[in-house]
Amino acid sequence: MREFTVTNGYEKKRIDEFLFDVLPNVKSSVIYKAFRKRNIKVNGRRVPMTYLVCAKDKVQIYIPDQYLNQNTDDDKSDANGPEIVYEDDFIIIVCKPQGIPVQKDSNDEILVLDSWLQSFIRSRDKKLYEENFPALCHRLDRNTGGLVLFAKDSKTLAILEDKFRMHEIGKKYLCVVNGVPKKDFQELHAYLKKDSQRSRVFIYDSHVKGSEPITTRYRVLKKTENFSLLEVELVTGKTHQIRAHLSYIGHPLLGDGKYGINSLNKALKLKWQALWSIELSFNFKSPSAHLDYLKGKTVYLPEVRWEKKLENIVN
Repeated sequence: MREFTVTNGYEKKRIDEFLFDVLPNVKSSVIYKAFRKRNIKVNGRRVPMTYLVCAKDKVQIYIPDQYLNQNTDDDKSDANGPEIVYEDDFIIIVCKPQGIPVQKDSNDEILVLDSWLQSFIRSRDKKLYEENFPALCHRLDRNTGGLVLFAKDSKTLAILEDKFRMHEIGKKYLCVVNGVPKKDFQELHAYLKKDSQRSRVFIYDSHVKGSEPITTRYRVLKKTENFSLLEVELVTGKTHQIRAHLSYIGHPLLGDGKYGINSLNKALKLKWQALWSIELSFNFKSPSAHLDYLKGKTVYLPEVRWEKKLENIVN
């Protein structure tokens, strides 16, 4: 445990910025992991990373001694933390670990991806950004891991949101499902209806009131006796589309507590749904203003962090 006293110069500064300064040799991912595990206190009380410190506050951080004197590597993290995969003057692409929300929700989590990134780059760059930037360009479920795209400014955000609406940004995923699909490749068409009160979606063969058309492509990469590793491409990108659509055709994701087989998930001792966003491709067909340089570019996830119980299936 380390304890620090806040000096006048840090009055009303965020506690994560304070810790970056007083612990320059500790990786940012270690500090954020301490927040996530609620191992940081101020005056004896646990606080979130957005907490504003006051002069004379006593800050206690509980992290293992072996992490205190490591050399920093600003864009890397430990196996449990977010990692910047690609960055330029206008965008950042981050690998989101499973179990972390992309933005604040009703659970009031301490570690939230957009807040983490905003705080991280402000501390790293020592420059001003627009309020609430970098900003999310799309969503990823809490328990899905992988690539998430952020815009560094409002003009960039407007262009990228339009590109998503026009289906000019492609997204591919890897997932592990129960069973073996009859076809090695298939383009699936259906209708999806969202039920916000129940926090889930429903799939139909034909249009029903309130539903929207969806298209999902999959390709079988590996088969075992009971499970399959699939590459999935979202042609449309609706809430829970992959999870619900694959479950609808009889091949639910392993580890999915909402659309999967809970008895199987429990037997396999899986904590997260077996789903990772592995590829973002910029397939621009219309003018892109200052983002024209991204046309034809594809960013890949360097590594998928499967749960150990899945390694025999995917390797």
